[in-house]
Amino acid sequence: MAVTERRTPALEAPRARTGTGALGFVRSRAHLLEPFWVLVGIRAVFWTGAILALLWMPAPVAGGNPVFRAYEARSDLVFGALAEWDSGWYVAIAENGYDNRQASAFFPLYPMLVRGLSIVTGSTVVAGVLIALLAAGIAAVVLAELARPLLGDLGARESVLLLALYPIAFVFTSVYSDSLLLALSAGAFLAALRGRPWLAGTLGAFAVGTRSLGLALIPALLVLLWPRDRSLRALARPLPLLMLPAALGAFALFLHRRLGDWNAFIDVQATFWQRHTPTLGPIGGLWESAEFAYRGAAQLALHLPRTGETFDRFDQIAVWFVLHFLLLLGALYLTWVAWRRLGAAYGLYSLTTLVVLLSNPVEWFPLQSLPRYLLTDFPLFLALASLTIERPRLRLITLCSFAAIGAVAAVAFSRHIWVA
Repeated sequence: MAVTERRTPALEAPRARTGTGALGFVRSRAHLLEPFWVLVGIRAVFWTGAILALLWMPAPVAGGNPVFRAYEARSDLVFGALAEWDSGWYVAIAENGYDNRQASAFFPLYPMLVRGLSIVTGSTVVAGVLIALLAAGIAAVVLAELARPLLGDLGARESVLLLALYPIAFVFTSVYSDSLLLALSAGAFLAALRGRPWLAGTLGAFAVGTRSLGLALIPALLVLLWPRDRSLRALARPLPLLMLPAALGAFALFLHRRLGDWNAFIDVQATFWQRHTPTLGPIGGLWESAEFAYRGAAQLALHLPRTGETFDRFDQIAVWFVLHFLLLLGALYLTWVAWRRLGAAYGLYSLTTLVVLLSNPVEWFPLQSLPRYLLTDFPLFLALASLTIERPRLRLITLCSFAAIGAVAAVAFSRHIWVA
């Protein structure tokens, strides 16, 4: 009996649209780069909004924007609009190197790239913003490639949209390393999925060179590269992952030669940023976070100001405690969704990331900077996309909330108000 090949219109349509030859190649490249331009376009809109807000009401000089010089007043405003807080550390390292112990908390790959590009641009802050935005666009492309086999084209677009609108994504147009870490981590994951262990190990090592959180890749990459038989080639597949701890060791050796303390990047977290490791590790961090959230809720429920009174600093901190803990609970739920819907490797990476973050809480605010750190936990965006594409009402609420909170956060951050 003859077997006839069946083709559905859905499978034939892309072929008809794409075509063959040079035109088909150009169209396929354009399709591949679509996530890049979606993310860059969305972030450019928020960036412009922050600039206009500063023009409308300039930030006060005292405690306001640090002075980062681009070329002249207008370019200073554009590229310095979101150059706040940790941006000063990255600019200083790119220009002066590791000349003090506090700087060792910031890993070297991003400042090195900024310094290299600044030779071309003539401005450190311009180079820092351009690298951050370029890395964010690349991360969007990689995220779409990860999402497409799992969630289809619709899920891939949704994942990129969620990433681009995430309220803390204003750091994609600031002198911050988060987008570089995201691009490298997602790239290492994609390389491992496609059976390219050396590329996965190299990108993973660069991720560790961007921030120590890159070490969270190791368990998930081990799962993806674990030998499936006992051949010599299969057994050697996980070996490139040794480059990840080697990258950390190389930075420690550099600090030993530069500052005389190979452990400086760990010590300053405790002495300068007040981070500590609880006795029970991540369980202790989770307990501290819940305890502080309870205190914050009690503050809001029992001590809110009455008519004629004003809110004070304690009310603001109470809101931080509660909202950050709720965000942590959401991240834990999405980690479970990622494990269940996307696969063990995705869930394991997200879980390891959360374990690392909970193992190093800040003494006075355990979940400080959690919203920004979650930006690099890409399985969360895939998991959230898997939920929103099935629920139109949830999708509308999520996207509108992300956009509204993101606009407020970007304007606040540009005015030197701590956000993440």
